[in-house]
Amino acid sequence: MSSRLAQILLGLSLLLNCFVLAGFVYRSWIAPPHWPARVDGPPPGAPGFGSPLDALAKDLELDDAQKRALKDLFERYSAERRERYREIQKVREATSAELQKSDFDMTKVEALVDEMARLRGDQQKENLRSIAQLSPHLRPNQRDELHKILAERYGGGWPGRGSPGGPGAPRPPRPPP
Repeated sequence: MSSRLAQILLGLSLLLNCFVLAGFVYRSWIAPPHWPARVDGPPPGAPGFGSPLDALAKDLELDDAQKRALKDLFERYSAERRERYREIQKVREATSAELQKSDFDMTKVEALVDEMARLRGDQQKENLRSIAQLSPHLRPNQRDELHKILAERYGGGWPGRGSPGGPGAPRPPRPPP
């Protein structure tokens, strides 16, 4: 009787292994890929996209009174940002159209690249102008946090840009052998 039980258990184990293997094959090669939801929100231009100013307000944990006081600033900033994004899209489309030509004009492409750089620079300046207008409405601890965030985001404090541990950072000396 015990050999019969061992055969049944072996058969069940083999069946379980086949199901696991079939699931692995299906998930790896047959099933359509599953893309995880973005943690940082929808892409730019999509409804509900958070601007850098919105992200900063969230990081600083503005209270309701501060949000009400800054409502006009946020609305104006969002409208200007949307308009600049439309301009950037037009330049991208013009660049794409020019590059699709068999003999594209490098003079036109260079002008479009310069225009794109100007628009992006203007957006960066507008970000900083809006942050400067936001600053007086902050409590002292929020203002301190704001300066830390600005140093990280705008001052190149992200990993890989000369921050501790980044590729440009000096390495500690090796211990003697």
